[in-house]
Amino acid sequence: MIFPELQTNRLILRALQPDDYPRLRFLFSDFDVARMTASFPHPITNEWAHEFITRSHSNDLNSDVVWAIDNGTGFIGSIGAHRIGKSASLGYALGKYYWRRGYMSEAVQAVVNYLQNERCVENVDACVFLENPASFRVLMKNGFVPTSVCTHSCASRESDEIETQNFELKLAQPAEQPQFAMAGIR
Repeated sequence: MIFPELQTNRLILRALQPDDYPRLRFLFSDFDVARMTASFPHPITNEWAHEFITRSHSNDLNSDVVWAIDNGTGFIGSIGAHRIGKSASLGYALGKYYWRRGYMSEAVQAVVNYLQNERCVENVDACVFLENPASFRVLMKNGFVPTSVCTHSCASRESDEIETQNFELKLAQPAEQPQFAMAGIR
């Protein structure tokens, strides 16, 4: 499978590249970013940053796709669709400098459109720490609804008991799949 590069009005969602390493390490080393993810350690080590990029290239694109979010200046964050089948799970992180600009809402919409139109996914879920209202807004802007509250681990806080809100988006499938590439997908 060829890597599915996606384009929006302001963003390119593309494969992570070794050149992304310095910005990835810098942006994701901010504790305010790491503490809102389940898997990012704090501080980010050189090894972890290199492994994050390397792992994204070794993923089976049929089940896991991790995109770099690029606003034209280079890497600003990442978004991933995981366990892709009839359903998929989203995970994402954005450098703090790029918060409150609508970038993540735009990236989530592009990935949801891809999952629905190219992969025929019927349901997308995401899990957000309760203390992350910005992420709640990103998901709700994109049609996700809250479903249940549970606890989840957080590597940067070394905790297994952080309260989270689960979200779900049920996707309507088009009656007929188009025979041409979707606009915005390169």
